[in-house]
Amino acid sequence: MPEQQFTWLPFFNEMLTVICKNYTPQSLALVFKRIFPKQQDEETKGIKTDFKEIDPLTFIACFNRSETKESREAFCKIAKEELHLNAPIPTDFDGIPVFNNQKTWFLQYSYLRGKKDCDILWNFAQNRVESLPVTKEEMEKLLSLAHVGLTKISSFLFICFPNHYYPIDKNTYTFLGLAKEDSFQFFEQLQRVAKEKYPLDAPYELSFKAWKQAEDKIREGESPVFWAVGSDWGRGDQGDQIQRFIQNSIWECGYGANGKDKNKKRLEEVKPGDIFVLKSSATMGTGHKTPVTIIKNIGIVQSKNTWWSFNVNWQNFPSLPYRIEGKVLWGTIAPIQDLTILELVKNLMNESISSIRKDPSSPKFPLNQILYGPPGTGKTYHTVTKAVEIIDGKANPNYGLAKARFDELKKQGKIKFITFHQNYSYEDFMLGIRPMLNGEKITYKLYEGPFKQIADKAREDTGSNYVLIIDEINRGNISKIFGELITLIEDDKRAENDHAMSAPLLYQQAEFSVPNNLYIIGTMNTADKSIALVDIALRRRFVFEEMMPDESLLKPIEGFDLPGWFKRLNEKITAELDRDHQIGHSYFMEVKNKTELKQKFYQCILPLLKEYFYGNPEKLKTIIPGFEQEKQLDNEKFIEVLNSILHDKTNNDPGMEED
Repeated sequence: MPEQQFTWLPFFNEMLTVICKNYTPQSLALVFKRIFPKQQDEETKGIKTDFKEIDPLTFIACFNRSETKESREAFCKIAKEELHLNAPIPTDFDGIPVFNNQKTWFLQYSYLRGKKDCDILWNFAQNRVESLPVTKEEMEKLLSLAHVGLTKISSFLFICFPNHYYPIDKNTYTFLGLAKEDSFQFFEQLQRVAKEKYPLDAPYELSFKAWKQAEDKIREGESPVFWAVGSDWGRGDQGDQIQRFIQNSIWECGYGANGKDKNKKRLEEVKPGDIFVLKSSATMGTGHKTPVTIIKNIGIVQSKNTWWSFNVNWQNFPSLPYRIEGKVLWGTIAPIQDLTILELVKNLMNESISSIRKDPSSPKFPLNQILYGPPGTGKTYHTVTKAVEIIDGKANPNYGLAKARFDELKKQGKIKFITFHQNYSYEDFMLGIRPMLNGEKITYKLYEGPFKQIADKAREDTGSNYVLIIDEINRGNISKIFGELITLIEDDKRAENDHAMSAPLLYQQAEFSVPNNLYIIGTMNTADKSIALVDIALRRRFVFEEMMPDESLLKPIEGFDLPGWFKRLNEKITAELDRDHQIGHSYFMEVKNKTELKQKFYQCILPLLKEYFYGNPEKLKTIIPGFEQEKQLDNEKFIEVLNSILHDKTNNDPGMEED
């Protein structure tokens, strides 16, 4: 290891100790102002003001934002003087997970935060200084605060106690082979697994290994590497450089141009042939809760001028700029690892979404999308609202009204709803010859399937959008059903696009193409087939949106903790099978009392679990002890057994595998 690695280890630990022993929320806020004068509170929406109180978690997180190494060192230098620290100023920050610059604070603005929020954070910090173990109650209090997740909490613990707590960032839990959950149980699980698998590595050493492995994997993956890059160098003359970049066919890092080495290591990894995705990102809407990324341009790296300057062939695709809501790409330069964004960028490079409106503020809908998840997670429910939004151009938050509009559009022929099954064929879906009984004679008639019908209708009515919903899309034989259509439905192969294609139909001589205003929404039950086993033809042509169980949509029923029981049941199923076989929340959305709950359990849940564990009754007993008898329990005993499941602590580590 380099001599100057991990110089930060004692600094933040001493900082937290001094803060908790010598400061109050009010006195710490004065120090915070002197170190971070640009960080300001809002007592009234939109009106900036200095913090009157601050917590230790927010205070320490602000030293570990995505800033230059020089800036972070400068902040630490001021803090050392202000707080009278003895530890040396860090000269490296190796292995520290970086906080998102837009979501660093653990406190919300004053006008949004609860009265006890700051106290909760202070108590959590003080208990750690006193070497008290983290409790489930403490963790759940923190997780209940807005914008405070397990990653942020564990990063704070790791930074202040790098020999004791492991961070729960993506690099670390991926390195350990775990699937992250925002729960106290997962916090304990990761701490235990890390110690068991790497007993000789301190947490800070393991964190560094995890980061290094993630960086190495970027270069081992599919070539070229796609890099998200920015163009904003600040205000005034050093503002957005996009016009200069495009006119001169270059991209440059502003830090390098100013003589700073931030991002140098990453920039040195860029090779000719890699892809630069020029973007800007922000959080918008009420409370800045909606992440938004706008892709401005896409270019191919031609060569390097210096380590911070590149010659780039910018492409100026017709669908740009393109706005992505719900996703965000931060930083000056970073590899794009989000599979959804990667697929979108590749489609943009093929000019494949030219059918979507170019106004970046308009709603965007994938032409081909699949909603996937365990049974009962609302996939079919959401096809109704999505179809109406695609056709009407706006969402209807009232499901009853949306369903009525859905039925109306279905009668008009603008929506078709079909279900795939094992015997479904091209002749059923597209075009075929069917026998007809005409008196005593059999005649044959050319039959047009639902896809042919709605595609022809959409082609004739270019001013409207049309939607085909395919329920259980993964249960059909895709190549058998789609035939040549699997190519024609691709975004860039649609009619009137630059790469438009047509093909002669099996039973007709006429050429057929798929219109741009026909949208396809599929649903996929992952209990039937894992997403990893989906036909590669679908994976390449559809955008996939995961829908998972959500206990927050459920409410207690007559004193019974239905959300807690529901969550516990799915934890046990995940531990014994996998997350794809969980039970969805929609089974319980309409349940109003214990009698209805019992009826729903015996009619829907128990049969489904018996199917999951067919031939393995012992496993079933561990999931639902007390229900192995065919005879139904009476109401009182039924709730008693449900409560025993809620408090059963076996199989408490979903996703774990035995060594």
